[in-house]
Amino acid sequence: KFHDGSDFTAEDVVASIERYKTTVQAGKKLDALTGMEILGDYEVKFKLNSPIGLLPALAFPQRPVMMPKEVAERNMTTELKGADVIGTGPYKLVEWVPDVHIKLERFDGYALDERYEDASGLGGKRIGYFKTIFMLPVPEAEARMAGLETGEFDYAESIPATSYDRITGNSDLQASIVIPRWSVALEFNHKSFPTSDVNFRKALAYALDMEKVLTAITSGNKDFYRLDPSIYTPEQFFYTEAGSADIYNKPDPAKVAELLKAANYKGEKVTYLCNKDFDFMYKACLSNAEQWQAAGINVELEFSDWASQISKAQSMEGWNINQTGLSPRLDPTQINSSLSSSAAGAYGYNSPDMDALLAEIALGGTNEDRKVIWEKIQAKIWDDVAVLKIGDIFELAALNKKYDGFRSFFVARFWNVVEK
Repeated sequence: KFHDGSDFTAEDVVASIERYKTTVQAGKKLDALTGMEILGDYEVKFKLNSPIGLLPALAFPQRPVMMPKEVAERNMTTELKGADVIGTGPYKLVEWVPDVHIKLERFDGYALDERYEDASGLGGKRIGYFKTIFMLPVPEAEARMAGLETGEFDYAESIPATSYDRITGNSDLQASIVIPRWSVALEFNHKSFPTSDVNFRKALAYALDMEKVLTAITSGNKDFYRLDPSIYTPEQFFYTEAGSADIYNKPDPAKVAELLKAANYKGEKVTYLCNKDFDFMYKACLSNAEQWQAAGINVELEFSDWASQISKAQSMEGWNINQTGLSPRLDPTQINSSLSSSAAGAYGYNSPDMDALLAEIALGGTNEDRKVIWEKIQAKIWDDVAVLKIGDIFELAALNKKYDGFRSFFVARFWNVVEK
């Protein structure tokens, strides 16, 4: 059942996927889907004009969410809002007051998946034990901590690593470290000099002591960072260090000078887009800029809010480096938005060889065969410095000890959590 009480049927699947293809940038992954045939109330046949890795294309995080046909059709080119946010999960949205709270209530019509013993990712056996969940936006980290300590909040996320001892020393709280969570990374304007030159991009890499950046972000707490050159983290199947051995975390002033000369760089201003909305990005910007300036690179920090920063980056005007963080992606097809020459998020990066590899890995096949292709893709990323990976940082969350069953994930999940 949908949260409005209607049956979830094949017609809803077709309409939801049509909306996804029409409205969402990631919907381009389904360009090979040329038709959908309804075979019965609960069965849909997909017609493809070429082979693709279909299951990853439908999977979290960039997935087509299912909604009632009527909702999909009236929001074919618009964002879902208010009463149109209708799903099928254990909890339903009953109230959303911007900047105040989101109220969820247990959905009594939820069909529990008994095939599984436990939940996995966003699927599996998901039991909603709580009648109501309130999600509150609390921008200040200290306010989140204070709410935990007084019992006003049962859970809080994005807590600074410096509060770890404060949490573990409180008999009422339990710490939860979210691993993996963020990869600190840099994106480049590949159409604007000097970042249009691969020699300059390599100079940026050789100018950085990556661990210095990560310790600046985490106040030096090794429980909350690791050096890692891989786009995929060690917890994931596609983890590889391919292509990184000679460039990742290899600060070399002489190499930097050689590469800057090869790029014909003469001290031109390099605009670095930053924000203070994400503390880790802010601290990364300061550390990176300090090291680059010491290497003779004329970097100028430009701060704005996150939304404005992304808007400027997408304009492709007036910038060279964009500070960002990569949230976990579970399949190589979900990286296309940063590497494909046709993707807005690639910021002008254009490599026929990379496009060919991305097309090859999108065809599907065994995971083992696809990992061989992915290793070539990552080696190409480092060879071109298409993006620059700094390392991994982990996020601290905390929960009241009266609850049991909570497991950290890069999206907070409260099903299967019970009060002791």
